Amino acid sequence: MRIRAALISVGMVLGLCVAPSIVAHADVCPPPPAPAPQGCTPPQPGNGQPAPPPCPPGTPAGQPCATAPGMGGGTMPKLSGFTSRYPLDRSVDIFSAAQPDLGKTMQTEYYGVSFDSSSRLQTTPFIKVENQIGQGLRDENLCTGLDDPSCAATKGWQTIFIEGGIGNCAANPNTACVESFSITTKEGKVITATPLTKFPKDAKEFDGKVNSDGTGYAAGLASWIWRAEGDAPGSEHDYLLTGYVQSGGQNMRQSWSDLHVIQFFFEVIPIVRETSPLVKAPEKISQKRVGKNYSEVMSTNYEASCLANDTGICLHRRDFPADSRLKVTLQLPKFISGWLNGRLNKPSVTSSPFSPSSDRIIVEAGPEQNIFAGNWMKKSSLPVMKFKSDAAARMFVGLTNGDNPMSLRDSGEDGALDAYDAWSPYMGEKAFAINQTWTLSNARVDNPSSCVKKGGGVQGVVATNASAYEATAPTYDKESGTLNYKVAAPHFAPDGKTENIGTYGLSMSTALIKCLYGVDQLPSSASISITSSDGKERVSTVALQQVGAWVHLSADNFTFSAPTLKIKLNQSANPGGSSSAATPEKSATTAAPAKAATPRISITCVKGKITKKVTGSAPKCPAGFKKR
Repeated sequence: MRIRAALISVGMVLGLCVAPSIVAHADVCPPPPAPAPQGCTPPQPGNGQPAPPPCPPGTPAGQPCATAPGMGGGTMPKLSGFTSRYPLDRSVDIFSAAQPDLGKTMQTEYYGVSFDSSSRLQTTPFIKVENQIGQGLRDENLCTGLDDPSCAATKGWQTIFIEGGIGNCAANPNTACVESFSITTKEGKVITATPLTKFPKDAKEFDGKVNSDGTGYAAGLASWIWRAEGDAPGSEHDYLLTGYVQSGGQNMRQSWSDLHVIQFFFEVIPIVRETSPLVKAPEKISQKRVGKNYSEVMSTNYEASCLANDTGICLHRRDFPADSRLKVTLQLPKFISGWLNGRLNKPSVTSSPFSPSSDRIIVEAGPEQNIFAGNWMKKSSLPVMKFKSDAAARMFVGLTNGDNPMSLRDSGEDGALDAYDAWSPYMGEKAFAINQTWTLSNARVDNPSSCVKKGGGVQGVVATNASAYEATAPTYDKESGTLNYKVAAPHFAPDGKTENIGTYGLSMSTALIKCLYGVDQLPSSASISITSSDGKERVSTVALQQVGAWVHLSADNFTFSAPTLKIKLNQSANPGGSSSAATPEKSATTAAPAKAATPRISITCVKGKITKKVTGSAPKCPAGFKKR
């Protein structure tokens, strides 16, 4: 069985230890405790894969069972005694701290649901192998490398997981790494950053193996701190460029030949340091369970009040320089392919071959809002929840079996939109929090279009500030000739008064856009229609900017809760060829909305006592409504 999965990193929160989630796409469901994807055959008792029992209290819903230090026979690490003078950094910690029953031995009255896409764990490269031993438990072993004899496939281990890192290309080329990083200030000054130091500085690293056929794994590299002197006033000019490439595979005939990428994530974070001799560097260890004949891999020296920590140093977020744009050049293995999602404002993206097994990806964009949707709700006030998809339903098993007080969901995971739609009436129309981030991650499920080639490198990037969005690239509707994309977020900011304004940016290779639309040449513009959840439609014409072999467009100034965006090429706009034949060395200017493409017509529709106003070039009343 071949795993095609998305590992979602979550962390220890207030003493709760959690493990990566595995979402597989296969004929047979993965062994427990991995959540089963839609369409797979559940493992049956008696075939070596018994159904898992409920996880211990504190395990996030939908995640594999895990045991916090000191729970179930483990050894509780001593607390460092460090107390930060800064507020909490990670959104997951902020949300956890807001639970109404915080401090009680067992939280029973409230249930928390959140949607967010910022970093949840400090990246620590490691390799582990594991066996499922039944009843939701796993025997795990930490490996010094892929050639560690204790981790050999011939030892009978069932699966292997590899968490590689995003390093510095100057120190570790030919793997996932940052080649260059710069910032353009609001005054237009370009600040070229320089790599300063690894973080943690003594992190244990390992080599990777990148194959041209799309298989392999990235090297286990530590993150780096970069300095952009003069990016803004003040004494702080440093950024943590961090991320991971998670890979895995099944034991195939006593061989780890089935290694392939599962998830990619990258983030640029402006930082400030806090020092204390109490803070220690994080470390992965294998710990024997007391009274049991199996071990688990866990992190030590976890500082919940730090964004990331090293010996004597606790990092915290600071604000991005106002109105700045960041430019990052990444070298990425070709197995990071297809579509990426991001928190990027007006992105310009290009991709070109760097070597037989790697691509050079250049991303230029401003930081974007991360609209964090979430709420703590009384269980007694909730109905029996119903979800449109199995992927969404699996996220919230903790609500029904009572084994967990909250579910922390990623904005772009499979089923996130369906889950958000079900929970939005109870989360309300007010965001829990909003911060600025600059992130990239891979699409969580395969795109249905044959135009999106696996192993063909990055072919497109979709960026939005929405709390939940589709896990794939935009889908092509042959009947309307449009690329469609759905997003969702609370209508208001945390103050309950300010409207959240949506943003959307699309960068796509010219080969892919021609394949999707079935055209030989690109026009100069495209029409973007934005249909809100109440049926109102707004259409704008945007310039189609082309740089080399990539095209860029963007739309903004729309409101939430759950709008649908449709992009259609204006074929008559430029029958002779592509729009701006910009030279590859010039940077693209992100498209700006122009005047309306066609006259707008408004009609009034009624259904009983309900009245709706529908606007569009050819407006129609929704099903069940009549035109008044």
